[in-house]
Amino acid sequence: MIPLDDPFDSFRWMLGWAVTIYASIVTLQSLYGWWVWLAGTDRYVSILRRYIIVQGLRLRFRTFWGDVLICGLLCVVFVLLWHAHHVVADIARTLK
Repeated sequence: MIPLDDPFDSFRWMLGWAVTIYASIVTLQSLYGWWVWLAGTDRYVSILRRYIIVQGLRLRFRTFWGDVLICGLLCVVFVLLWHAHHVVADIARTLK
C-alpha cells in the first residue's frame, strides 16, 4: 500500500523498501562469506573456528540482560511512534 497522494510519502515508502531489501541482501552475503571462510580446512581457520566456539560457550548471558531490556524498550518506543504516525496520517485524511 504505497500512498500515492503525496510524492514525499511515496518516495519515503519506496526508499524504505529499497534500503531494507538492500541491507538484507548485503547482510546475508556477508554471513554466507563468513560461513564459507570458516568452513575451510586450513590449520589457522580451524583454530579460529574453535576459538569462536569456545568464546560463544563462555558467554555470560546475565551480563547482557540490561542490553536486551534496552533493545526491547526501544522496540516498544518504535511501535508507539509508528502507531502515532498512522494516527496523525488518519487525522489528516479525515480533515481533507
